[in-house]
Amino acid sequence: SETSKFEYIEVDELRQSADIVGGGTDETQSNYGEDTSVVEKRMSRYCRKVDVRILVYAIVLCVLNQSDRGSIGVAKVVGLESDLGMTKNDFNIATTLFTVGYLSLEVFSNFVLKRVGASKLLPTLGILWGCICALQGIIRTKTQLFVMRILLGMAECGFTAGVLLIISFFYPKSRLTARVGFFYLSSPLANVFSGPLASALSHIHHATIKRWQW
Repeated sequence: SETSKFEYIEVDELRQSADIVGGGTDETQSNYGEDTSVVEKRMSRYCRKVDVRILVYAIVLCVLNQSDRGSIGVAKVVGLESDLGMTKNDFNIATTLFTVGYLSLEVFSNFVLKRVGASKLLPTLGILWGCICALQGIIRTKTQLFVMRILLGMAECGFTAGVLLIISFFYPKSRLTARVGFFYLSSPLANVFSGPLASALSHIHHATIKRWQW
């Protein structure tokens, strides 16, 4: 629509102005005069809105993403191998197959990302890896575990690239680096919370559900 078109043009001009103010030379910045402070205030208000509406959700998804990958380690401790009849290097094979699935579609996911857009791809990937993680709780054999680990890697392969792409659309260059840093900070943050959470869930005792299935 015409309204959204003008809004996009206004935001784009605001980003360009902020890039000049934040990274331009003194001579370039002086051309803005008193408007510099106005641009800074408007850009700060705009970035806070994007932080709340996009960056926070991206960080939450990243935490869930990392938790899904690392939960198999806790499952091993509480009986995964014995219940599935895993021997020798079967557990190492299961963890490696995640990387195989991840790398198999990593390049292809970038083409899909360009074709359908991050706004459609990221929610789809989130739903897919959530369903796969839930299905991991009902597996009965190590072969099923191997298949699930491959599928999980395939479902998560385009997530990081998609998030980096979509946040690059909304932040000026002068403020993008800090947001990318916050996003990557969520990865070690996930390791802090996912371990104790998985350990707490594994202590739930149920008549028909194994501890590792939680």
